[in-house]
Amino acid sequence: MYNVSWETHFGFCCEVDAETSSELASLPEVLSVRPDRHIDSDIKDYRTENYGGDSLFNFNDGTLRLFPEGSSKYWLVRVGKPSAEVVTKAQMVDYYVNILSKVLGNEMDAQMCLYHMSWQNNFGFCCELNDECARELAAVPAVLSVLPDENYGSENKNYAGADGLQNTSDQQTSNIKTKRLFVTGLSFYTSEKTLRAAFEGFGELVEVKIIMDKISKRSKGYAFLEYTTEEAAAAALKEMNGKIINGWMIVVDVAKTNPPKYSRGRSRPLA
Repeated sequence: MYNVSWETHFGFCCEVDAETSSELASLPEVLSVRPDRHIDSDIKDYRTENYGGDSLFNFNDGTLRLFPEGSSKYWLVRVGKPSAEVVTKAQMVDYYVNILSKVLGNEMDAQMCLYHMSWQNNFGFCCELNDECARELAAVPAVLSVLPDENYGSENKNYAGADGLQNTSDQQTSNIKTKRLFVTGLSFYTSEKTLRAAFEGFGELVEVKIIMDKISKRSKGYAFLEYTTEEAAAAALKEMNGKIINGWMIVVDVAKTNPPKYSRGRSRPLA
């Protein structure tokens, strides 16, 4: 628990997995359970009149839903092979969740949207998104394509390749004009010293900064890196995306001006 309201409106904020949030929403005292869209802000909206359309839990059919009914579709996402020699299913789930978090903003929502994955011969996952999120996902580095899941409800998925919303990530990697990178998927125990050692082989680093939670004082699972040259940043982006540091597979991307709010959850509903 990290925030409470008790004077005008009643409620609290907490970090839990999707299964726990569902159980919490079923308690008789609870009116709604919603994603905290402003996790780092002290301004929270505890007003009960807003719970209907944005509620994480749907009271009519008892299912978890992130998008308004009828606005989402089922997608099959092809992902390039991670540059790691040995990976476990749990690590691949974390890898896919971090990729999906780039368009949804946090790992809890990403875990809720995932419903199928492939991690041995072909790499990819299936998820429920609206059209806008699907287009954004297709532009994420490491994503090869995003296309409708024609076999929703079946275990038979085609992760081998097909025409879909194609990503030009190879061109993006070679033509990036930035010295700053954004790294997600970090273990809570990864230090700035460890992160610097992993990335300094590509060029001189100006800054290595792991973002810490203000309340718990522990890592949020992501960091910013800055090189002295764009060439070094491009090389690090290409080589380090999908690498394992301290047992966790990381995702490396170009640092945006206003990055999304990430929360390093640890539940593994698919593992």
